[in-house]
Amino acid sequence: MPQPLLLVVAAIITQGDKVLLIKRAREPFKGFWSFVGGIGGFEQTGDPEEVVKLEVQGDLGCAFRGTFWGYRYEHFPEYQLSSVVLYFHGSISGDIQINPTYVSECRWIPLPEAVNFKLGFGHHQILKDFLSGRKIFGTRIGGTGNTTAASLPQR
Repeated sequence: MPQPLLLVVAAIITQGDKVLLIKRAREPFKGFWSFVGGIGGFEQTGDPEEVVKLEVQGDLGCAFRGTFWGYRYEHFPEYQLSSVVLYFHGSISGDIQINPTYVSECRWIPLPEAVNFKLGFGHHQILKDFLSGRKIFGTRIGGTGNTTAASLPQR
């Protein structure tokens, strides 16, 4: 049975030349590093700008301030997961208090080094696009012939 297409938000949180990555505490991509994001905030509001704030608050206990950066279709058959991800770029304020239900660890990583981490979802390619200054609109990640979990760097 086909899985429904999910609408997801993700926050590319930067501070100077560093990006904040979280290590996921649950599936999909448990144990992988990723941007903060998710779908749960859509239960409270249909506004993606508010949802990304709720996701950052829920995972890190911080306020997020950012702007829409781009979107991408992501498909990972090994997880039976298809989604359209809305990416926002911004910063956080407040002390980080991770929610262990979703996050096992978080780190500020120099941007060029972050591409060498074991990143979940399509975040490896997203980070490469972000570093190159290229915004993303409607491209595809995952599935046959594209980035999959098995082809990502292992750190």
